Amino acid sequence: MIHSNPQTKTDLSEIIAQLSAGKNLCSSQTEFATKVIFDCLASSQSPTNMLPLMVAFFGGLTIKKPTVDELAGMVEAMDKTRSSTFRFNSSKPIVTAGGTGGDTFQTINVTTPALIIAAAAGAHAIKSGSKSFSSKAGCIDLAQDLGINVYATQQIVEECMRSIKTSVWASEGVYPWMKPLIELATDESAYAVMPMLYSLRLMIAAGLNPFGLKRQVRGVSQPYTETIATVLSKNGYERVLVVLGYGANEDIRIDEFSNLGRNVVSEVKPNGSVTTFCFYPEDIGLQRGDAKEVVYPGSHALNTQAILKVLLGKDQSTRRDLILLNAAAILYIAEAASNFKDGYELAKQAVDDGAAIEKLKQLVALSGGCPEHLRSLYNKDLGDIFSKAGSLL
Repeated sequence: MIHSNPQTKTDLSEIIAQLSAGKNLCSSQTEFATKVIFDCLASSQSPTNMLPLMVAFFGGLTIKKPTVDELAGMVEAMDKTRSSTFRFNSSKPIVTAGGTGGDTFQTINVTTPALIIAAAAGAHAIKSGSKSFSSKAGCIDLAQDLGINVYATQQIVEECMRSIKTSVWASEGVYPWMKPLIELATDESAYAVMPMLYSLRLMIAAGLNPFGLKRQVRGVSQPYTETIATVLSKNGYERVLVVLGYGANEDIRIDEFSNLGRNVVSEVKPNGSVTTFCFYPEDIGLQRGDAKEVVYPGSHALNTQAILKVLLGKDQSTRRDLILLNAAAILYIAEAASNFKDGYELAKQAVDDGAAIEKLKQLVALSGGCPEHLRSLYNKDLGDIFSKAGSLL
């Protein structure tokens, strides 16, 4: 972990003034300001009152473009608010995955089903997340819709990792400022200034680590892959992929691997070096997908139905390839696949042989979730698939 410089004699107004002048901050300044904002969020009865300060600080950084040192200080403050220490005692590397949000094109939820599929295909993989912050369906929204208990105790999460090698968990249980931040995001005025807060997203991309893990696949929706990878490398991460996915043109940007067009990927290698490269779906034999097939379908229920079809092996569309590609990246960082192509094939097999839906069933049960709710997702459209799944459900 990066350690901040000794605290300079400064206050928040001086920091804001420095940002307003377009000047870079040192890591101790951003650590100080971020800690003040976190403390205020955690204790505030009305998170909306924090919006002007957040716009001044995070907005100033967004306009100026945050540096590695600035993000390092923010991550230091963020890490100090983590209230729990997980112990997984795994002999295999464990990978976590997630994105910043802020896509220019709203897609179905991708990372959560990709993680479940990757776990079914041999990865040890875990995800933290929140309810929707700016996207249509957040990780936790989907997981709850599938029947997973995302508010399980730390002991249950650890048991899930020991027994079935995967879990999905709400990160607000570790970060006391997370729930107020999510509440703030539902405010209309906050929504209007959300683009100003992109540096906040970058801080979360570089620092959200409730499990204390050192491997991850992280998506960003603006060209900061190398910046985030560099921060993660300096913070001692072992292996990381930071990706920005594009569509047919660069007006479409998503915070995960894309099968719609080019991907810019910054990889942190075991020796700490960072390599940036472009990856295309054709590199592993995939056809470019149709953006209309991966667009958010309009409601949490329809989003969940679309994801369940993929997990059950019924969907053969662009949605399936998008999710399998992201599962492949997780398998690669978990060292369960030697490259993206092998990872894609392993993920595809896990869906086709029923291992993915079985993994979901196990997670719902072991997390203390609601298997009956998963069964209730049965409908006319999925009826034939559920009947074929037999004992899985």
